[in-house]
Amino acid sequence: MPDYGVTIPAPLREQRRMPFVIAHRGNRVHAPENSMAAFRMALDQGVDALETDLRLTKDRAIVCMHDPTVDRTTDGTGAVAGMTLAELKRLRLRGTDEHIPTLDELLAAFADRTYFLLEIKAPAFRDPADVPLLAAVLAAHAALERVILASFDTAILDTIRAAADYPFVTAPIIATNPWPPAKYPMLGAWWPLLYVNPVYVWLCHRRGQIFCPLDPTPEPRLRYYLRLGVDCVLTDDPGVTIAALMRLTGSLL
Repeated sequence: MPDYGVTIPAPLREQRRMPFVIAHRGNRVHAPENSMAAFRMALDQGVDALETDLRLTKDRAIVCMHDPTVDRTTDGTGAVAGMTLAELKRLRLRGTDEHIPTLDELLAAFADRTYFLLEIKAPAFRDPADVPLLAAVLAAHAALERVILASFDTAILDTIRAAADYPFVTAPIIATNPWPPAKYPMLGAWWPLLYVNPVYVWLCHRRGQIFCPLDPTPEPRLRYYLRLGVDCVLTDDPGVTIAALMRLTGSLL
C-alpha cells in the first residue's frame, strides 16, 4: 500500500455506517451556489464538509466561484481573472443581496465548524509562485488539516504538492478513465465509471485511497454507492440526501 505522506481529515478515517456528506457549492438547490447562505444552510442540515470552487481575481484574491466568468451567477458580466476583488464585491449574486465570498471569508465563518473540499479552478495555480497565496489563507485560519484540494487539472495538484510546505491531501477529478490512478490519496470519479468498472472503489480501498463519486444528485444511486462502500457523497441538496441515507442505513446524525 502506498504511503501518501498526508494527514487524512479525522472523520474520513473513522468507521461509519453512513458516508461522509459533502455539500456541493453549499445547498445550491435552496440558495445561490457558493454563497454564504448556501454554506450556512448546508451546515445547519448536518453535512460533514463544504465543497466550493476557487478562482483568482486580477489582484490575486482567492474567491469562491465556479465559472470563469460572473455572468451566470451574478448581476454583472466579465471574467473573474480580469476583475479586481473590489470590482467583484460590487456585484451581487443573482436574486440576493449577497456578494461573492472570498476563501478568507468562508474560512473565517466556518473553519471551526467543518471540513472543506476545495476545487481549484484557477489555472494560475500551475505556477508554484501562486501556491503560497492559498497556503497562507488556510494557515491564517488554522485550516490546513481541514481541507482536501481537488481539480480536474492534475498539473495543478502536482504543482501544489511540490511547492507547498504542507503535505496537502489532493484529489484528482476523473471524467473518463475507468481505472483509478494510484498516485493520489483521494479520488473523485464521474459516477458512470462505477458502472463501467464495478471494482473501482474496491481498487481504491485496496490501496488505502478515499473515494467519492462525482455525482451531486446521488439519491437514485445511493443504494449502489452503499453497496460499493464509497467513503463520501456529494450533494446539491443536503437535507434530501442525508434523509435518504438515514433511511437506507438506519443511522442518526
